[in-house]
Amino acid sequence: MLRKLWSICLDEIIGFYLLHRFFYYKKRSLIISDAGKETPGLLSGELLSFFSPVPGPASLEYQSNLDPASQASFPAAEVKDFQFPSPVQTGFPGNDLVKGRHWKSTVSLPAGNSDSRFTVVAIDGIVQLGVRSFNRLAKRLTPYGIDVIMLDSPFNYRRTPPGYRPGQLIAGGNLDHQLLVARQGVFDLWSLILHLQSEGHQLGLVGISHGAWLTLTASLLIEQLQFVMAITPPVDLFHILDEGGTVVNAIRRGIRESELSEEQLEQICQPLRIPQWKPKLPGSAIHLHVADYDRFVPSFRIEALAGQWNTKLIHHPLGHIEATTGPKVVAQVAEEILHFWKIPTDSIAASTASNT
Repeated sequence: MLRKLWSICLDEIIGFYLLHRFFYYKKRSLIISDAGKETPGLLSGELLSFFSPVPGPASLEYQSNLDPASQASFPAAEVKDFQFPSPVQTGFPGNDLVKGRHWKSTVSLPAGNSDSRFTVVAIDGIVQLGVRSFNRLAKRLTPYGIDVIMLDSPFNYRRTPPGYRPGQLIAGGNLDHQLLVARQGVFDLWSLILHLQSEGHQLGLVGISHGAWLTLTASLLIEQLQFVMAITPPVDLFHILDEGGTVVNAIRRGIRESELSEEQLEQICQPLRIPQWKPKLPGSAIHLHVADYDRFVPSFRIEALAGQWNTKLIHHPLGHIEATTGPKVVAQVAEEILHFWKIPTDSIAASTASNT
């Protein structure tokens, strides 16, 4: 009982803080966009029309290595940042240049897997302030020959325009703006995946909260993904308007600018409603992590999707903040990845130790 009460209170307090110190920062005016008139398919309500045309593979420009102190934390990896132009242009130059980080493993995979390059692409939640979760993931996976790539989502972390806070402009506009941002996030991920697949990488996706929505949406569109592991995903971005927690008030603020009826709004939002569609990979390759005391994302929607798609469902007696920012769930996801790819960790660990 105390565990549940603590989790609920933490979610409510942090949710209130994020709403007023991030999404309402400086009480900036909403971005009023006419993207629906300029972008074919944006208001179609059809998945393939909304996410079309298919983007081309990204052309990654790698930056120099990180500072020696940061690199020293990853003895089994070479760590570099990269960037590439987004397939979608929003008029914010800093946002329209996609940024990411690559922890490239320097450890060889065991016999039988030597011709493969196993890579995890990971995306964080709606307010990303750092790389802690993915540092943890990389520290666990790179010693076993697995690359980790973090992608900054639109208007988040290093793609935040000057004068705003991370995530503020994901929800800081009218319906057209919010739809365009959702489309950009999926296209950025899609473009990166196509680039990596062209280089022979076997890819799995990990998403946290809003990032989990992006990765699950990618599973509806992109062929030859190995797995998707989604931590507390908001699987239905239409119903979350009524069912979500305090932070969702920022999204509602922009939606209220629309003069559409509820029925029209529901139809337009169909591409954002994951349960309306079927994934390109089997349910056994999708792991859904639900926080039982979540005050941000409706847990019953995740449970229903797990039943509909016949996925693996993992319960955590945590709230949203603990599940998405703490070490427990990411650590479990890392173990699931090693198990999924059948990496013999004991033999690799022994080999790595003998070479150091």
